[in-house]
Amino acid sequence: MVMKKEELGKIIRARRKVLNLTIGELAEYAGLSRTTISDIELGKIHPRLDVINEILRFLNLEMKIEVKQIK
Repeated sequence: MVMKKEELGKIIRARRKVLNLTIGELAEYAGLSRTTISDIELGKIHPRLDVINEILRFLNLEMKIEVKQIK
């Protein structure tokens, strides 16, 4: 399954809210601007894999990547 950037953004936003974190707090931890975090949550941008991983680590989420041979 391929996750769209909008779906990832919704997951990040929902988890951030469950943890009662502001966009500013998440941005500070990740070393990003509040605008960038907002754009990620709204599905406006494709963040780099290392950025996604850092955000998910702070939110206590994990990402699994599956590599498969195309038939």
